[in-house]
Amino acid sequence: MFIYILRHGIAVQRGTAGFLNDDRPLTDDGKEKMRKGARGIATVIGTIDVILTSPLIRAHDTAKIAADALGADHKIEVCKELLPGSLAKKLMVYLAKYKNLDHIMIVGHEPDLGFLASALLGSEQSIIEFKKGALCCIEVSSMPPRGAGTLHWHLQPKQLRELK
Repeated sequence: MFIYILRHGIAVQRGTAGFLNDDRPLTDDGKEKMRKGARGIATVIGTIDVILTSPLIRAHDTAKIAADALGADHKIEVCKELLPGSLAKKLMVYLAKYKNLDHIMIVGHEPDLGFLASALLGSEQSIIEFKKGALCCIEVSSMPPRGAGTLHWHLQPKQLRELK
């Protein structure tokens, strides 16, 4: 199983008047950069079975942009286990219901994605950091994992935009 972990794009700055933290959407620049990055995502992934996204608007909008580039608009599922502050172990238990799929994308928030990616790689410490719009690919033999997964690549947003 390949798990693609994508951090949401550039959102309205935390503390901006008129926006609660949970309601911060992507900025216009964030949307444009994410659209360009999503073309790169489509180049490196090709196909996806399901896209799981945090319910927060900045992640959900990022998932929609990625899904559009992948031709997978109908494959987005909202996952409350991806809300900020959720535990990686809890998400891995949730992911077990997708154990028969080959390609899963997860769209969420830092630092939680870093902890999830690290846990999938067998580390209890966060060893991976995601910039806004960054994507990594981790292969695991089972879900929940029975050992350390393999990091195939970790692409920064600029690298994804250059792949378009």
